[in-house]
Amino acid sequence: MKNKYIAIEGNIGVGKTTLAKFLANHFNGSLLLEEFAENKFLKLFYKTKDYAFHSEMQFLLDRSLQMNTFFDQDHPIVFSDFHIEKSLVFSKMNLSKSNYSIVENIHQSLFNNFPKPDMLIFLDSGIEHISKNIKSRNRDFEKDLGIEYLENLIQNYNFWLDKLKVPVIKIDAQSIHYDNEKLLLENLSSLLKSALSLGF
Repeated sequence: MKNKYIAIEGNIGVGKTTLAKFLANHFNGSLLLEEFAENKFLKLFYKTKDYAFHSEMQFLLDRSLQMNTFFDQDHPIVFSDFHIEKSLVFSKMNLSKSNYSIVENIHQSLFNNFPKPDMLIFLDSGIEHISKNIKSRNRDFEKDLGIEYLENLIQNYNFWLDKLKVPVIKIDAQSIHYDNEKLLLENLSSLLKSALSLGF
Protein backbone atom coordinates (compact mmCIF):
# COMPACT_ATOMS: atom_id res chain seq x y z
CA MET A 1 0.00 0.00 0.00
CA LYS A 2 1.45 3.34 -1.00
CA ASN A 3 1.64 6.16 1.52
CA LYS A 4 -1.48 8.28 2.07
CA TYR A 5 -1.47 12.01 2.69
CA ILE A 6 -4.65 13.85 3.76
CA ALA A 7 -4.61 17.64 4.05
CA ILE A 8 -7.26 19.72 5.82
CA GLU A 9 -7.99 23.28 4.78
CA GLY A 10 -10.49 26.05 5.43
CA ASN A 11 -10.77 29.61 6.61
CA ILE A 12 -9.04 30.93 9.72
CA GLY A 13 -10.47 29.44 12.91
CA VAL A 14 -12.66 26.66 11.44
CA GLY A 15 -11.04 23.82 13.39
CA LYS A 16 -8.44 22.41 10.98
CA THR A 17 -5.94 21.47 13.68
CA THR A 18 -8.53 19.85 15.92
CA LEU A 19 -9.81 17.67 13.08
CA ALA A 20 -6.29 16.73 11.94
CA LYS A 21 -5.40 15.62 15.48
CA PHE A 22 -8.61 13.61 15.78
CA LEU A 23 -8.09 11.78 12.48
CA ALA A 24 -4.41 11.13 13.13
CA ASN A 25 -5.34 9.59 16.46
CA HIS A 26 -8.22 7.57 14.97
CA PHE A 27 -6.15 6.17 12.10
CA ASN A 28 -2.89 5.98 14.08
CA GLY A 29 -1.34 8.37 11.55
CA SER A 30 1.44 10.93 11.56
CA LEU A 31 0.53 14.55 12.24
CA LEU A 32 1.90 17.48 10.22
CA LEU A 33 0.79 20.73 11.82
CA GLU A 34 1.34 24.22 10.46
CA GLU A 35 3.89 26.11 12.53
CA PHE A 36 3.04 29.81 12.54
CA ALA A 37 4.01 31.21 15.95
CA GLU A 38 7.53 32.18 14.86
CA ASN A 39 6.43 34.15 11.79
CA LYS A 40 6.74 37.67 13.22
CA PHE A 41 5.93 39.18 9.83
CA LEU A 42 2.53 37.43 9.90
CA LYS A 43 1.68 39.10 13.18
CA LEU A 44 2.68 42.49 11.76
CA PHE A 45 0.62 41.87 8.63
CA TYR A 46 -2.51 41.02 10.59
CA LYS A 47 -2.04 44.15 12.67
CA THR A 48 -1.07 46.71 10.00
CA LYS A 49 -1.67 44.96 6.62
CA ASP A 50 2.00 45.71 5.83
CA TYR A 51 4.71 43.06 5.40
CA ALA A 52 2.49 40.77 3.31
CA PHE A 53 5.38 39.83 1.01
CA HIS A 54 7.76 39.34 3.94
CA SER A 55 5.18 37.17 5.69
CA GLU A 56 4.69 34.89 2.69
CA MET A 57 8.43 34.56 2.08
CA GLN A 58 8.96 33.63 5.73
CA PHE A 59 6.13 31.13 5.46
CA LEU A 60 7.76 29.46 2.43
CA LEU A 61 11.13 29.16 4.15
CA ASP A 62 9.66 27.88 7.41
CA ARG A 63 7.46 25.29 5.68
CA SER A 64 10.33 24.16 3.50
CA LEU A 65 12.48 23.40 6.54
CA GLN A 66 9.57 21.79 8.38
CA MET A 67 8.59 19.53 5.47
CA ASN A 68 12.19 18.57 4.72
CA THR A 69 12.52 17.35 8.30
CA PHE A 70 9.10 15.69 8.37
CA PHE A 71 9.31 13.81 5.07
CA ASP A 72 12.83 12.66 5.82
CA GLN A 73 11.04 9.97 7.85
CA ASP A 74 8.60 7.32 6.59
CA HIS A 75 4.93 8.08 7.25
CA PRO A 76 2.42 5.51 5.93
CA ILE A 77 -0.49 7.82 6.80
CA VAL A 78 -0.20 11.61 7.16
CA PHE A 79 -2.84 14.07 8.35
CA SER A 80 -2.01 17.76 8.00
CA ASP A 81 -3.89 20.88 9.06
CA PHE A 82 -2.70 22.75 5.96
CA HIS A 83 -2.15 22.28 2.24
CA ILE A 84 1.15 23.75 1.14
CA GLU A 85 -0.60 25.64 -1.67
CA LYS A 86 -2.42 27.77 0.90
CA SER A 87 0.52 30.18 0.69
CA LEU A 88 -0.44 30.81 -2.95
CA VAL A 89 -4.08 31.39 -1.97
CA PHE A 90 -3.07 34.06 0.55
CA SER A 91 -0.37 35.49 -1.74
CA LYS A 92 -2.77 35.92 -4.64
CA MET A 93 -5.11 37.84 -2.38
CA ASN A 94 -2.58 40.00 -0.55
CA LEU A 95 0.30 40.66 -2.96
CA SER A 96 0.88 42.67 -6.10
CA LYS A 97 1.12 40.70 -9.35
CA SER A 98 4.89 41.09 -9.47
CA ASN A 99 5.40 39.93 -5.87
CA TYR A 100 2.94 37.07 -6.38
CA SER A 101 4.97 35.91 -9.37
CA ILE A 102 8.10 35.83 -7.20
CA VAL A 103 6.36 33.81 -4.49
CA GLU A 104 4.87 31.42 -7.05
CA ASN A 105 8.26 30.69 -8.61
CA ILE A 106 9.97 30.18 -5.26
CA HIS A 107 7.08 28.00 -4.11
CA GLN A 108 7.53 25.70 -7.09
CA SER A 109 11.28 25.47 -6.51
CA LEU A 110 10.95 24.68 -2.82
CA PHE A 111 8.01 22.27 -2.79
CA ASN A 112 7.90 20.59 -6.19
CA ASN A 113 9.63 17.43 -4.92
CA PHE A 114 7.61 16.93 -1.74
CA PRO A 115 4.71 14.43 -1.60
CA LYS A 116 1.39 15.93 -2.67
CA PRO A 117 -1.86 15.31 -0.73
CA ASP A 118 -4.02 12.46 -2.03
CA MET A 119 -7.17 14.11 -0.72
CA LEU A 120 -8.27 17.45 0.70
CA ILE A 121 -10.83 17.89 3.46
CA PHE A 122 -12.22 21.42 3.31
CA LEU A 123 -13.98 22.77 6.39
CA ASP A 124 -16.67 25.17 5.24
CA SER A 125 -18.15 27.75 7.58
CA GLY A 126 -20.04 31.01 7.66
CA ILE A 127 -18.43 34.28 8.69
CA GLU A 128 -20.32 34.47 11.99
CA HIS A 129 -18.98 31.09 13.11
CA ILE A 130 -15.44 31.95 11.96
CA SER A 131 -15.47 35.28 13.80
CA LYS A 132 -16.75 33.60 16.97
CA ASN A 133 -13.96 31.00 16.86
CA ILE A 134 -11.28 33.63 16.25
CA LYS A 135 -12.47 35.58 19.29
CA SER A 136 -12.68 32.39 21.35
CA ARG A 137 -9.09 31.30 20.75
CA ASN A 138 -7.94 34.85 21.56
CA ARG A 139 -4.77 35.18 19.49
CA ASP A 140 -3.66 38.79 19.70
CA PHE A 141 -2.46 39.02 16.10
CA GLU A 142 -5.85 37.80 14.75
CA LYS A 143 -7.99 40.32 16.60
CA ASP A 144 -7.76 42.95 13.84
CA LEU A 145 -9.00 40.65 11.06
CA GLY A 146 -12.10 42.22 9.56
CA ILE A 147 -15.20 40.60 8.05
CA GLU A 148 -14.26 41.84 4.58
CA TYR A 149 -10.87 40.11 4.76
CA LEU A 150 -12.44 36.80 5.87
CA GLU A 151 -15.09 36.99 3.12
CA ASN A 152 -12.39 37.68 0.54
CA LEU A 153 -10.45 34.69 1.81
CA ILE A 154 -13.49 32.43 1.37
CA GLN A 155 -13.81 33.61 -2.24
CA ASN A 156 -10.13 32.97 -2.96
CA TYR A 157 -10.29 29.52 -1.38
CA ASN A 158 -13.24 28.66 -3.63
CA PHE A 159 -11.32 29.76 -6.74
CA TRP A 160 -8.45 27.52 -5.63
CA LEU A 161 -10.70 24.53 -4.90
CA ASP A 162 -12.24 24.72 -8.39
CA LYS A 163 -8.79 24.14 -9.90
CA LEU A 164 -7.50 21.53 -7.46
CA LYS A 165 -6.76 18.17 -9.08
CA VAL A 166 -7.25 15.90 -6.06
CA PRO A 167 -10.51 14.69 -4.44
CA VAL A 168 -12.06 17.36 -2.23
CA ILE A 169 -14.52 16.63 0.57
CA LYS A 170 -16.38 19.67 1.89
CA ILE A 171 -17.72 19.51 5.43
CA ASP A 172 -19.79 22.05 7.33
CA ALA A 173 -17.51 22.91 10.25
CA GLN A 174 -20.50 23.67 12.47
CA SER A 175 -21.78 20.09 12.07
CA ILE A 176 -18.68 18.65 13.77
CA HIS A 177 -18.98 17.97 17.50
CA TYR A 178 -15.47 17.57 18.86
CA ASP A 179 -16.64 16.85 22.41
CA ASN A 180 -18.51 13.69 21.36
CA GLU A 181 -16.31 11.15 19.56
CA LYS A 182 -19.18 8.83 18.64
CA LEU A 183 -21.24 11.67 17.15
CA LEU A 184 -18.17 13.06 15.40
CA LEU A 185 -17.51 9.72 13.70
CA GLU A 186 -21.15 9.58 12.60
CA ASN A 187 -20.96 13.09 11.14
CA LEU A 188 -17.74 12.18 9.33
CA SER A 189 -19.06 8.90 7.92
CA SER A 190 -18.82 10.06 4.30
CA LEU A 191 -15.29 11.28 4.91
CA LEU A 192 -14.24 7.98 6.47
CA LYS A 193 -15.75 6.00 3.58
CA SER A 194 -13.76 8.14 1.13
CA ALA A 195 -10.62 7.55 3.18
CA LEU A 196 -11.26 3.82 3.10
CA SER A 197 -11.66 3.93 -0.67
CA LEU A 198 -8.13 5.35 -0.85
CA GLY A 199 -6.83 2.23 0.85
CA PHE A 200 -6.94 2.89 4.59
